[in-house]
Amino acid sequence: MKIAVIGGIGSGKSRVMEYLKELGERTCDCDEIYKDIISQEEYIRQVGSLFDVVKDGKIDREALAKIVFSDSKELKKLNDIAHPLVFKRIEEIYAQQPGNLYIEVSAFDKSMAKYFDEIVYIKSEQSSRIERIKARNNFEEDYILSIMSKQISAEDMQDISDFVIVNDSSLEELQDQVEWLTQWLD
Repeated sequence: MKIAVIGGIGSGKSRVMEYLKELGERTCDCDEIYKDIISQEEYIRQVGSLFDVVKDGKIDREALAKIVFSDSKELKKLNDIAHPLVFKRIEEIYAQQPGNLYIEVSAFDKSMAKYFDEIVYIKSEQSSRIERIKARNNFEEDYILSIMSKQISAEDMQDISDFVIVNDSSLEELQDQVEWLTQWLD
């Protein structure tokens, strides 16, 4: 099965993915796949045809982010190019070996649900998430809140998910929930 691991920024997706790896589960990360795709010639050409962000044969990621994160229509245009390429790569990874593949999806939206057999939502209180991000990235709270406001709501993530892991307790409790999940899905 292809299993999405979703949650808002600072929810603990990366920690859950670490635990999954420790348990011997196959994992991949959409952000890492995208980092590979963004350097491919065909992708650069397609993005360049829609947005004036290609400089010296490379995509200016900062300029692209300013465009797409300030206008949902522009973000949809980018996603219409990027998502098929990302999910094609996920299919290739999945086909390499039978069994479950857990996929960390940082920028999840409802349209992606069709690509996965199961969806696991990492739920955490907003205040906990803010504190984690401040400690990890040294971001200001206003900036963190602006990022959160652009993500799918916690309610929508929970509604679309098949499983919920609550990350508001100890790391041991989180690890126990991840172990339970893998036993349930095997």
